[in-house]
Amino acid sequence: MMTKARDAIASALRAAGTDVATCVPGLGATDIYCDYCKLQAQRPVFSFHEEVAYTVAHGAALAGKRAFTTMKAHGFFKAANSVSDSLYSGTVAGFVSLVVDDRSGIQSDSIADTIGFVKGLGIPHKVADVDDVFNDVLEGFQLSEKLELPFALIIDAADLDLPSRIPDYQAKECIDPKPADYQRNVTQHVLCPPFCKYQRNVLQCKLSGGNWKSVPRPTILPLFEALPEKWKCIAGEYAIVFEALRSVKGEITSGDTGLSTLFALPPYDCIDVTTYMGGSVPLALGAYLSGVRPAWAVSGDFSFIAAGHLGLLEAVQRRIPLKVLLLCNGMAKTTGGQKIPDGLLERILSSYAKYVQFIHNPLDGEEVKSIIKGASSSSELSIVVADFRELDEIHSLQLVKT
Repeated sequence: MMTKARDAIASALRAAGTDVATCVPGLGATDIYCDYCKLQAQRPVFSFHEEVAYTVAHGAALAGKRAFTTMKAHGFFKAANSVSDSLYSGTVAGFVSLVVDDRSGIQSDSIADTIGFVKGLGIPHKVADVDDVFNDVLEGFQLSEKLELPFALIIDAADLDLPSRIPDYQAKECIDPKPADYQRNVTQHVLCPPFCKYQRNVLQCKLSGGNWKSVPRPTILPLFEALPEKWKCIAGEYAIVFEALRSVKGEITSGDTGLSTLFALPPYDCIDVTTYMGGSVPLALGAYLSGVRPAWAVSGDFSFIAAGHLGLLEAVQRRIPLKVLLLCNGMAKTTGGQKIPDGLLERILSSYAKYVQFIHNPLDGEEVKSIIKGASSSSELSIVVADFRELDEIHSLQLVKT
């Protein structure tokens, strides 16, 4: 049966059994996504930022659900931070990016070397065979699941209306076996210094066709054994918050780069996946769309201001009752203590004021437990700010009382 290439892609995405889809509007990408949503009888929900769209889909694939994202090539460039990190953290279920090129300059600010860029990233990829793009999509998911890596399929926008073959049978799902179920694996899925050499070795082994599962895993030390001495005091202050989170978190809690993500280590075991700075929010959204309840994202205030807040737009328009825990100390502590201007975090959060609660004394175990438990059971978006900026004042008051 012959149809347009864009229709063949949409049919293949449906046949692959995809559960989660994202798209940033753009030449060709919009058509693919809308065609897919029509087949699925779903309302299209467009993303505003390519890094967020990619990471939501990646979060879903990490949680064990097949996912895709589609965007113009220039948008894929913008998402490169997340794309690169997704290679090192890997996936569980198949994850395919439909990258729509614009080699003719139909509707782009420049004609870019998309293939060269994708090769440079190192992501497994293929330039679509327009005649057989249906099978290209299915093979992309199969390779993604075999390697547990994301896959990119590149197609030029000018080719999307060209004729393409699809099978005569009408299969809703034709990739067997089903994706593996999510299993916690912090040495693979949490990007942080204790595991980064292992993750690099695994990626190189996957790309070279070796037996990557034979790569020796690093030892998982308890948190306070793994930490340098200078960070132990700060981690001790965070511990009360993470003890409370541990009792209410869902199967997958996402983290951001920084000290807080090391609470993936025992005895806390609170963080399950981490990629780039600010990626915790869209990763958690992907987990939620894959069925994780509740879905928590943990971030520092600097990471949240840098990129994390972009994911809140996705949460609101998709009406997802995401849970966000912000560890607020007013600075980028792990990179030298660079100060955050006064009021900047509050300015961003003001748009979400009805969803925000402050833990004013994060050393008060009862206050911490009460607020985190309430947020976890809420049916709405919940943003909990553990405000460590007030600790000096609290310590002073405690000294006066004693």
